[in-house]
Amino acid sequence: MSAEFDRFREQYKQTLTSGLFVIDRVVSYLCRSHGKGLRPVLALLCARLGDNGVSDSAIKAAVIVELLHEATLVHDDVVDESAQRRGFPSLSSRFKNKVSVLFGDYMLASVLSETLEARDLKWLDILAETSRRLAKGELVQAARARKLDMDETDYLTMIGDKTAALFNASCRLGGLTGGLADPQIAALGIYGENLGIAFQIKDDMLDLFGNGARLGKPTGGDLKERKLTLPLLSALSKVNKREARRIKARIKRGVKRPEIKMITNFIQDNGGDVYATEVMNKHASEAVRALEALPETPIRTKLEELGEFVVKRGK
Repeated sequence: MSAEFDRFREQYKQTLTSGLFVIDRVVSYLCRSHGKGLRPVLALLCARLGDNGVSDSAIKAAVIVELLHEATLVHDDVVDESAQRRGFPSLSSRFKNKVSVLFGDYMLASVLSETLEARDLKWLDILAETSRRLAKGELVQAARARKLDMDETDYLTMIGDKTAALFNASCRLGGLTGGLADPQIAALGIYGENLGIAFQIKDDMLDLFGNGARLGKPTGGDLKERKLTLPLLSALSKVNKREARRIKARIKRGVKRPEIKMITNFIQDNGGDVYATEVMNKHASEAVRALEALPETPIRTKLEELGEFVVKRGK
């Protein structure tokens, strides 16, 4: 995929570059500190499943999903007061909150203009639905963090909106540009949705039990931001109400660094990590199963391998 990915990277930078110093300075910094590009990779791989292959439209779809993803991260870092992103100072740390918020808005405006250039209502349908789900997921997480009021069903719905929606859209847009039939595009959406849920559960596990140096950010960030994730929710459901209230009260008043170890021990002692791993693996398996609607090809095999990568990364 290296040639196609290079085309995507070049087009991504060109889309944001404006000729204005303040914007192009931020663009240059953002492009130096980019992530793995999993969402655009999904779009490009799914495009290669069809007869059209990786056309200019497929590159545009990959750019759009990454713009939407990065815009949410830029805004998240402002809201969460995050100092780091992928081992680099976050955009808000480097350029301050005002520039970061406005640049995130600029990226979202770029999503709209690039989508309109496609001149395809199916693109608009997918991206309008995805944008709404992304915003809804973030709002629910922010509201729940204030009251620490969430159960497993709420959590899975939230991460479905906050994370899986964009995986779903990446796969469907890729299949659409590749020229696949509607049932195959729908199957790719199911694949992306389940892959995204597994991905987010793994992210939440890494935040609690991962290697901070390898992740490029300190562990325990979700606890500090009062976010309830599946390993903790599972552990809380295994203890009596008094013990659950005690743990929640500690999180609510603000977790200090030494307390993170105490809470991760509580999660492991009550099997929260084991249960979260089971749910994660279940969704990864459902993602792979959805691909059975597509012909057996080397590209389908790569998508299946991505399901394994998502749950094994960080080891």
